[in-house]
Amino acid sequence: MNVLHLVQHFKIGGLEKMAVTLMQKSQFADSSVVVSLEGTLSEAIKDWPQLTSFGHRLMCLNKAEKFDLNIVKKLSEIIKQYNIDVIHSHHIGPMLYASMACIKNRQVRHVSTIHDAWYLKSFKQRLITKALNRLTKIHWVADAQVVAKDFFNETAIKTDKTILNGIDFNQFIGINESDARQQLNLPQDVNLVGCSARLELGKGHFALLRILSSLPIYTELAFAGTGSLHSKLVDYASTLGILDRVHFLGNVQSMQLFYSAINVMCLYSQREGLPLSILESMACGKAIVATDVGGIREVLTDKQGILIKPGNEMGLKTAIVKAINMKQGDCIREHVFSIANANKMSAEYDHFYNGLSS
Repeated sequence: MNVLHLVQHFKIGGLEKMAVTLMQKSQFADSSVVVSLEGTLSEAIKDWPQLTSFGHRLMCLNKAEKFDLNIVKKLSEIIKQYNIDVIHSHHIGPMLYASMACIKNRQVRHVSTIHDAWYLKSFKQRLITKALNRLTKIHWVADAQVVAKDFFNETAIKTDKTILNGIDFNQFIGINESDARQQLNLPQDVNLVGCSARLELGKGHFALLRILSSLPIYTELAFAGTGSLHSKLVDYASTLGILDRVHFLGNVQSMQLFYSAINVMCLYSQREGLPLSILESMACGKAIVATDVGGIREVLTDKQGILIKPGNEMGLKTAIVKAINMKQGDCIREHVFSIANANKMSAEYDHFYNGLSS
C-alpha cells in the first residue's frame, strides 16, 4: 500500500514529528511519501536536517498564503506518480486540499487525524469541515479520547477511531544530566524547568517568566523552540530582571539532550491535543507540570507529574516546586512506554489503512 502523508509545513512541532515518525515506523514506509503544503525543500532540511534521510520521498509544494487551486493539481500528479492508495492529512489545511484531491482521484481513500479541536470554535472552520465530510468520504482518527469528544461536540461527526500519539523510545532515552547540560551550554548547579514548544501565543512562556522571580534563586528556565515571540520574550525577561536566569536555546536538534538536561518539563498551554513533548520528556524520565487541557490527562497520572487548571499561575508555581522533588527516571519512562509507543501507534494506523481497502 502506498501512503501520502500531507502536512501544512515542516516547522518542527508535535504534529509534524508525529507524521514523520508514523511514516518511518509503518510497514508501508518504503512505499510512502510525506508532502508539505508550505515552504521549500531547502528550507525544510535547513530547519530539520534529519529529513534528508527521506530523499525523494520528501516534497514541498511552496504554497502561497492564499488558497491555491494549483496545489490540488500538484497533489494529483504526486498521487499518479507514486500510485497512492491512501492520503493521510494532518490538520484542517491539509484536510481541505486532500479532500479536493480525492474528489479528482476517487480511488484514493482519505484518512485525517484530528490533533486537536480548538480550531473548530471558528464558524468558518466548522463549516468547511462539515461540508467536506459530506462531499467526500473522510475516515477520521483522533489522537486522544477528549479530542474525539470535542470534535463530535463541534461538528456532530463521529470519529472512526482513536489512536494515541506514540514516540520512538530508541530515540528518547535519558542520558547523564551533567553531560547533557555541558553539551547545551547550560549551568550545572541549578534546577532547570524546561519548556519545549514554539515561541508562540498560547504556550505559556510569558506566565513562566512571570513566576520565575518568585521561585528559588537556584531555579532557572530553558526554552527549546523558535517562533515569532522570541524578541518579545527576551524583552519581557529583561524588563522583569530575570534574563540571566532564562536560556533561549532555539531549535534544538537533539531533543533527548534537552529533556536529559532539565529537572521538570513544563507545558503551560491554553490548548493542546496530545502533545509529543510531554511523551518525549516522560520517556527521558522527567516529571511533568502541565495544564489540564486536551489529552494530557489520558497519559499523565500523579505519579509522573502534576496537572493544573489554565490561568492558575499560583498553582503553576506550587506545582513546579513539588515536581522538582518528585521521583523520576525509569518509573516514569516505563509508564509512558506502556501507552505511547510509536511502534504500537504505527501498527494501529497500518491496520486501519488495511481495513479501508477491504
